[in-house]
Amino acid sequence: MRFTLRLNIINHQDVNALAFHSGQHINYIINVYSDDNQSTLHALNQNIVNLNNTVVMTGDFNIRDNDWDPNYPHHSAYTKDLFTLAESLGLDLSLPINPSPTRFADNPRDTNSVIDLAFINPNNSGFGQYSLYPELRRFSDYVPLIIEVGINETYIDNSFWSICKDREEEMNFIKAITDNTLALDTSNITSKENLETIVQRLANIFNEAWYSQAKKKHIMKHSKE
Repeated sequence: MRFTLRLNIINHQDVNALAFHSGQHINYIINVYSDDNQSTLHALNQNIVNLNNTVVMTGDFNIRDNDWDPNYPHHSAYTKDLFTLAESLGLDLSLPINPSPTRFADNPRDTNSVIDLAFINPNNSGFGQYSLYPELRRFSDYVPLIIEVGINETYIDNSFWSICKDREEEMNFIKAITDNTLALDTSNITSKENLETIVQRLANIFNEAWYSQAKKKHIMKHSKE
């Protein structure tokens, strides 16, 4: 799985939109930092149309609220805007398996807080609950947040058929197509059925010529073909 930072989707200093392919769709993981003025929420709202298929939005939202921090008795004026944004992206607030402050105050007179959040698409079974690891924060104020990603085992065929250029096989391939096409009787195209029969014979000529000369190869780490 390869991730790409998509600055063309949203170009903001406090937002990282990472894209990855899942089947036929491009999905996004959004990491944010929001200042006291919530400029990041404003930037995301302006780019909602570009962020379809977001599976996770997480980061430091700088919003304290009793909805996710039972030790904080108040509600923020920005909470409604945050939930509206999440709903527009098809995301739900996810709570950690092991509730804990996500930021530890530098000043012992201040209280620790929960300002790092994760919103997850409930319809995407690959992204489950997350855990907090206060023991890993070391000298940082912030607690690492780790989301488990389930990846189903999938068989990927790394083989392909190929005819090398300027080799004997290529000359034989061209000769077989040329000779058999010239020998194809096209004098009796009097109906749609006759035309379809000739087209099928022509397709068989190419198919038989290809598999008689092509060789099966496997894509390796240092493959150049």
